This record gives sequence, C-alpha cells and structure tokens, in this order.
Amino acid sequence: MAGKLSGGPKKKGGHDVTADPNVIPFIDIMLVLLIIFMIAAPISSVDIEVAMPDARIVPSQRPPRPTWISVKDGPNGMETYVMNDAVDLGNLGEATYEAVRVNTPLIANDEFEIMDQRIYIRADGDMAYRNVVRVMNRLQDKGFTKIGLVAEDRRR
Repeated sequence: MAGKLSGGPKKKGGHDVTADPNVIPFIDIMLVLLIIFMIAAPISSVDIEVAMPDARIVPSQRPPRPTWISVKDGPNGMETYVMNDAVDLGNLGEATYEAVRVNTPLIANDEFEIMDQRIYIRADGDMAYRNVVRVMNRLQDKGFTKIGLVAEDRRR
C-alpha cells in the first residue's frame, strides 16, 4: 500500500497526494489468473488415444537460385556478365542457359522448365537503354521470356 509516513504540515481537510503507484490490485489479479491457469492446464490434456492418419503432404521445393545478368560500360564498350562470368554478347543465350541449368539442378534435363525460369538483368544507371534491350533480345532469341529488370532501392 502506498502511504506517506512523514509528518509535515497538512492541508486543512485534505489528504496528502502521493505519486507512488499502488501495485496491490495488480498483484491480486495476477495471482487469480495464475490459479485459473493452474486449474485449466490439466483439463486441456486428453487421455483418449486416436489413430491419426499419416500426412501425405509433399514438402514444398526451395525456389531456384536466381540467375543474374549484369550489364555495364567498360573500356571497350558494353560488358555483359552471367552470374560472375564475363560473356560475349553473341554467346549470352548459351551462357545463360548453362547458368540456369547449374542454378536449378532439379530441372537440369527439362528444357521447357529451364526456359520458364526468370532471368534478372541489372545494369548501370548511366547505361544506354538500347544496350539493355539488346541483352533482352539476345535472351529472347534463345527462348527466355521471363525477364526482370532490377533496380536499387535508395529510399533508405
């Protein structure tokens, strides 16, 4: 209980105000809740055995590792990279196909599934748009139609 024990001048007809919180009601409520949960916990356990069916759910597959194509200006013009390997623009489709096969070993022998994978292109901000379109055209010539452009999030 909160109370003031020091004696000092008192106001006429009033009590002194104390700023100490009264935690006794809070403790009482917590003890009552503790007793309720102690009584209710054994009730929730069930003693009846039931033969439950086995789950036949196939776990979901991890998504394939993304395939990145980077485009940047170099000293000799445009440079393209598949993952971290430098690639000539003429061989971009084949190099991307091989990178997708390596990144997704579960579908490495299924050409339709390989062509269905998303390819991410990231380019320098000052790169001419026509160069990015040239890279996209090379990928489409090989059969890749799911192409995503990646931008940097600078809101932070």
